[in-house]
Amino acid sequence: MTSPDPYEADVAFDPVEVAAAARLDDDIAAVLAGSPRPGSVDPDLVVLANAFRREPSASTYAAVERRVAEARPRDSRWRWSLAQVSAAVLGIVLVVRGVVNMVAGEWISTSLGEPYNQHAMIDGGLAFIAIGAAIAVASTRRHWLPVAVVVGVPLGLVMGGRGVHEIGVFAWGAVAHGSAGLAAIVLLVTYLIAWRYSHRRGREEPV
Repeated sequence: MTSPDPYEADVAFDPVEVAAAARLDDDIAAVLAGSPRPGSVDPDLVVLANAFRREPSASTYAAVERRVAEARPRDSRWRWSLAQVSAAVLGIVLVVRGVVNMVAGEWISTSLGEPYNQHAMIDGGLAFIAIGAAIAVASTRRHWLPVAVVVGVPLGLVMGGRGVHEIGVFAWGAVAHGSAGLAAIVLLVTYLIAWRYSHRRGREEPV
C-alpha cells in the first residue's frame, strides 16, 4: 500500500510563519521602491536589493557627491579668487583714470606742460572707463578671467612704462600710471599661478 501524497492533503500553515513571510514581502517591496523605514529592514536585504538595481540608489548618489565635494581642491578656488580680485582692482584703476581724464584733463595737461585737448581727453576717458568696466565684469566669473588678462595686462604694462618719465615731473601722474602697471603685474602673476596649479591638479588627480 502506497503512502498518501502529502501534497494532496491540506497542509495547515503556521500563522507566525505566514506573518513573517508577509513582512518580508513588504520589506522587499519597500527596499526596491527606495522607501524602507530606517532600522526596520535587515541590512543584508538592502545589499541584495541594491545588487539587482539598474540605477544607483539615492544614498549612493549622496555618498558620491559628498566624496567629490571633499576631494575638490579648495586651494585652487582660493588662488582663482586672488586672480579675480586682482582683475577687479585693475578694472577699478582704469575706470578711475578715465573719470579723472574727463574731469581734470586740463590740470593734467598743465602739470605735464603739454597742450590741453579737451576732445582727446574726453574720448580717452570714455575708452578707459569702457575697458576698465569690461575688466571688472570679467573678474566676476572665473571663465571670463582670460578676457581680463588679455585686455588688461598689456594695457596696464604699457601705462606703467609710460609713467616712468613722469617721475619727478608729475607725481600724481606717476602714481596713476604706476598703479595700473602694478595691478597688471599682480593680475598676470596670480592668474598664471592659479592656472598652473589647477592644470597640475587635473593631471595628477583625474576625475
